[in-house]
Amino acid sequence: MDKLLQTDFIAYLDTLKPQVIKCSRIPIKDIKTDVVDDERFDIQDKKQTIKQPVGTGSVTYINPDKKIIAIIDYEQFLDLQPHQPDCKSQDDVVKRLELKKPDFIVYDLEEKSFFLLNELSQSSKANSKRADAINQLRNAIQYFSKVPEIKKFIDGFNNKWCIFSNRAKNITMPDFANTFNEPDKFFPEPDIIPNKQINSLNFQLIETTVVNV
Repeated sequence: MDKLLQTDFIAYLDTLKPQVIKCSRIPIKDIKTDVVDDERFDIQDKKQTIKQPVGTGSVTYINPDKKIIAIIDYEQFLDLQPHQPDCKSQDDVVKRLELKKPDFIVYDLEEKSFFLLNELSQSSKANSKRADAINQLRNAIQYFSKVPEIKKFIDGFNNKWCIFSNRAKNITMPDFANTFNEPDKFFPEPDIIPNKQINSLNFQLIETTVVNV
C-alpha cells in the first residue's frame, strides 16, 4: 500500500487540479510504517514509533493468530506533501484538494483478512471529536476509491473498516495469560455506526478502543 500511495495516489492527485504544485515523489523509505505480529499491542500517532506498549496508546489491537499486520502513518504521508508552511497558500496540496488525514492505515499483510483506517483521539469529550473523525475517514476512502489500483487492492480484503478510537487516558490491561481467548469479558462490544457514504464504499464504521483482528 505504501508503494501505491507513493505512485498511483500521488499521480492521481496531480491530475485533479493542474494549478496546484505537482506533488513531489516522496521516497518510500521516508513514509513511516511498521510491521507487527504481536498478539496485542497499542498504536499512537505523533510518536517516534507507531507500535506502543499495551495500555499506553489510543487503541489496543488484539491479534491472537499473530497475523502479520502492516501499519502506515497516513497522516505523516500527507504531511510529506507540499503544504503549509513550506508552500505558499495557493500551492498547499492538502488544503486545495481538501484532503483529510486520518491517522493510520492498517491491514493484514499476508491473508488479506482486513483493511482499515484508524483515526485516534485522546479527548475527554469524544462527542466533540466524533463528527470530525468520521469526516476524515470518509474523505480518505472516497479518494482511495477513485484510484483504480488502490481500489483493486482494497477490494481484495475480506473486511474493510473505518475505526474511530478515543481513549481519554491510558489504561491498565488485564493479564491475558489465561483469558486471551475471552477478551469480551474485559472490553465492551464495539459500536457499529451506520453511515450511508461509508457503507456504500463497502466499509463499516466502528467506534472502539480495542480492535480484534
